[in-house]
Amino acid sequence: MGKGIYLLTVFPDIRTVLKMIAITRIYITRIFSSFKIKNYRYLWASDCLQAWAEYMELIVLSWLILEISSSPLLVGLYGALRFMGTIMSPIFGVAVDKFDRKMLLVLIRGSFALNGIVILCITFAGVLTTTAILIMAGFLGLSKTFDMVIRQSILPAVVGDKNLNNAVALSRAGGDVTQMIGPILGGVALAFLSVKVSYGIIVGLYFISLFYAINIGKVSVKSSAGNLNVINNFKIGMKFIQQTPVVAGLLVLAVIINLATFPIYFGLISVLAKEVFDSTSTGLGFMMGSYSCGAVLGSLITGGRDGSGKIGRFSIGGVVLWSGAIILLALVPNFVSALPVLFLAGLGQSLCTVAIAMMLLSLTPDNLRGRVMGLRQLAVYSLPLGLLISGTIAEMWGVKVAIFLDGLMGILLVMGCVVIWPTIWSVSQPKEYKEK
Repeated sequence: MGKGIYLLTVFPDIRTVLKMIAITRIYITRIFSSFKIKNYRYLWASDCLQAWAEYMELIVLSWLILEISSSPLLVGLYGALRFMGTIMSPIFGVAVDKFDRKMLLVLIRGSFALNGIVILCITFAGVLTTTAILIMAGFLGLSKTFDMVIRQSILPAVVGDKNLNNAVALSRAGGDVTQMIGPILGGVALAFLSVKVSYGIIVGLYFISLFYAINIGKVSVKSSAGNLNVINNFKIGMKFIQQTPVVAGLLVLAVIINLATFPIYFGLISVLAKEVFDSTSTGLGFMMGSYSCGAVLGSLITGGRDGSGKIGRFSIGGVVLWSGAIILLALVPNFVSALPVLFLAGLGQSLCTVAIAMMLLSLTPDNLRGRVMGLRQLAVYSLPLGLLISGTIAEMWGVKVAIFLDGLMGILLVMGCVVIWPTIWSVSQPKEYKEK
């Protein structure tokens, strides 16, 4: 009798077990619900392959610049040029609201493949220099910005409002997975294969991404940009932001994370790996992969939400976690101890960025999404500035000082943002905007 009572206290009854299984199944079904939509599966695959190629390219070319020049500043400049196209994002946003979004997506994905072919040809010709890499990075920056505006604007039309939050999280999770394996494979490829073969793989991924984009079915979006007058359409977007202050706060928050926290991943991490930890390109890949593991977990946590609760707290809490981990990264003594810290940084990044995307897309009506997401991409213009500032500080006082200051700046700026726009913290279900 005593033994039976002991077993009952140790093991849950069958009803509890079945209930736990049912809850788990519901949660898993909710996480992957958007994959039931065929067009979304094609879009998701195209996005992931595109990101995979980009992250491999980032590792390969950043490492080559360091080997050729040994200059952290040039690595920062390379990262900055990859985002210099953001100055054109309001124009791109108007074009996205004016023309067929699927057609634009296919054209831009094709431009990535073309850019890759040019670099591959230069490599085979034996004249690949830092100057050539930086020039092509500038062209890539234009395509990258246009691509970001298109894929965020086309998503609601592909999945519908019901699945929007889940689709945003899954898209981010897919990007995070490729962010995890892309750098690792890029580092391994560069370590064991020639530069020509490594970059040939990257070009192949760009073409497969283009293939999936072509196979997306018709996407119906009502055009609302009556003409291509950028100033008038910019005013329409700004009027919407003026009438929805929380969107203004979210855009400022996007500026903050691009200025203070993203420079770690897109520039300083390679300098930290090579100059402080004396690591190889493979080690750099594992550092970036650890960061991305945390980002995947953050995306799945956000995507599994049932829609209740205050999503705004994810954005603020994510930035604080992200910035705090960056400060800690500046203090760790070796490669091994840096890996869990990078995991926490990636977790904070994903919680923040997914929440911001969810809120912006939910708050913005479909006929204005291209213009608003164009303005959102304009916030990325602070990333090249952040990369240049961080690269300069790293050149003068060392990479650890640059990393510490970036993390500290992130925490201070986000605190100021919450003081000015406290409604970000309490955002749950956004009110629908009505044009006046």
